[in-house]
This record gives sequence, C-alpha cells and structure tokens, in this order.
Amino acid sequence: MKKIICLFFVVIFFNSCSVIDSENTNGNEATEVPPVRSYVTYISQNSVTLNGVIDNTNNYYQGPGTYKVGFVFRTGSINDSSNDQFILVDQNVAYEPYKKYFNTTINSLQPNTTYYYTCFAENGSFKTDNWKEFTTSEIPCSQSQNNYVSISGVWRNVYPEINDPSCCDEGNFGIKFGTWPNIYEINFNELNNGYPKTGQYFGVDYYFDITEYNKEVVKSSNQVLIGNSSTTETDLFVVNDGITLTLIFCNMTLRDGSVLNGKVSVALP
Repeated sequence: MKKIICLFFVVIFFNSCSVIDSENTNGNEATEVPPVRSYVTYISQNSVTLNGVIDNTNNYYQGPGTYKVGFVFRTGSINDSSNDQFILVDQNVAYEPYKKYFNTTINSLQPNTTYYYTCFAENGSFKTDNWKEFTTSEIPCSQSQNNYVSISGVWRNVYPEINDPSCCDEGNFGIKFGTWPNIYEINFNELNNGYPKTGQYFGVDYYFDITEYNKEVVKSSNQVLIGNSSTTETDLFVVNDGITLTLIFCNMTLRDGSVLNGKVSVALP
C-alpha cells in the first residue's frame, strides 16, 4: 500500500514538472520576441537607411534575458536568399516595456533599382521579421537655368524663399515660390527638424500622416507635400550639397493637371 501511495505522488510530481516545463516553453522564459516593423528613410540613388522598430510595451513576458535585433538585406529577387546580407545591430536587447528604434545605412546601390529588406528580432528558434521593398531614386532630368520654372509650358523667373510650415502634419521645412494664382509651397517632413537630403521625393495627399505609428515613420521617408496640389503621382528631385538646396521638376504633375518643369534653389540657413 505504501508503495502504491509513493508511486501516486511520484506520478503527480512528474506531471506537475511537465506542466511547468510546458508553460515555460510557451512564453515564461526569455525565448519569445516582440513584433517588429520595417521602414526606410533617406533613399537616394546610391544609398538608403534601413529602419526597424520593436514594440515590447504589451509583451506579457517582461522578465530577465535578452534578444538580438538587426536586418537582412536582399538584392535581385524577393525569393532569392542566396545573396542575403545579415547586419546585427544589437545582440543584447533587454525585455523591457518600451519601443526601440534601430537603423543601419546601406551604400553602393544602383539608381532606380528595387531591393528587399527586413528588420528582425531573434532569440534562439524564436524570430519575428517584416519584409519590405524599396526602389532607389532615378537620375533627374537636366534643367540648365536656375530659378526658372515652366507651368504647363509657360516659362517664368521665380524667386524662391524658405517657407516655415505651420506644424505637424504640414511638415517642418518648405520652399515657396511663384505669384498668384500660381503659388507653390513645397513642404518636407524631416527627422530632427532637418533638411531633405538628395533623392527623389513623392507626393502625399493633403497632409503628412502623423497618427500613431506613422508619426515617426513618415519623417525623412522621401515624401513631399504641395498643399492641396500634390498626389501620389507627384514626384520631384532634391539636391542637397550642404550649402544649397535645389528642387528639380521633371514633368511634375499636380492635382489640377498642371505640369511643372525647371528648378529652384535656396541657401540653407
């Protein structure tokens, strides 16, 4: 009888251990990793900044332990992993309830070429990623005369000046030129209230999206706002040499159907 009772408690003990081990492997140990989001900034003809953000604020596991974060960069095809470039950014990220932003810069790229990438968070066999793609800037057209713009085929001299957008969803830096009724306010939304860098920029509708996650993601992401005139089909080129900021228009189409050509420049403050 004593042997049967002892065997009974042994069975219960091992079953309890089995349940505990099962719970540990399902998230109570430092094995799972938070979700990630990938995005790019400062896309030029030859370089890009890859960005990742991890959000551990709502992760139920907040105990000890660390995980690693980084990027995978891929050329050629989204389905071809044979030439992947792995970039480890931090191998000791703590399980703490916050958002973490990280980035790396890739150089020596080709103009007007599509590349693929993801940021990742990894701990052992647990890994999260978020594959995206981007295309480097085209080479702009040649516009010989500065501060000379064609509006639907009519050329005129213009006198651009720096325009300070009001706030927030209108960006942080702008250039204004033209006379009524053709006045153009071209605004950018840059990190750290900086200036747009060299690259091709694409229009947004009516305002920059600064809601929630996008509040940081859209900054310096090659977007441009031209009041109520720009659309997602609008594009222009920026050349920033550190002294002068030049905007180049190559058959840039606006919402009302007008087409801009030419270029304008302002001295950076």
